[in-house]
Amino acid sequence: MVERDGLGAAARGLRQYLLAVAAELDAPAWFCEVDVPATAYLALEGRLARFPDHETALLWDERDGWAAAVESAAGDDVVVLAYLGQDVLPAPEVVVAFVGSVYAGGYPGQPEPPNFRRPGAADGFDERLATYAGDAVCEGQA
Repeated sequence: MVERDGLGAAARGLRQYLLAVAAELDAPAWFCEVDVPATAYLALEGRLARFPDHETALLWDERDGWAAAVESAAGDDVVVLAYLGQDVLPAPEVVVAFVGSVYAGGYPGQPEPPNFRRPGAADGFDERLATYAGDAVCEGQA
């Protein structure tokens, strides 16, 4: 298993993968947690027509992959609207298309969590993350 201590290839790969998605979406900010279970939050600029008073975000975790969400009225919680549901690490372009469909008023993806994998399982996930590592190290904010 590849280390996820914040310095290993899987951790760097997760950050690079999220940076690629954030750049494609022109996300103003994002953060991630690389420990098991790995999670991420990407803030999105626009609001959805059906939720004009709520901030919009993308959530990601290593079990269910990407989900579109809105912040609760109090702003202290998020409500998932839909899960992308294709793969835990889809290409950034697939995530962008998902977000575009959500903003267009569609109901893409699926309503239930896909439960792709068990966090921390030795199933090749960390190695997939490591392929995104390259040489760059990012700071965690786009």
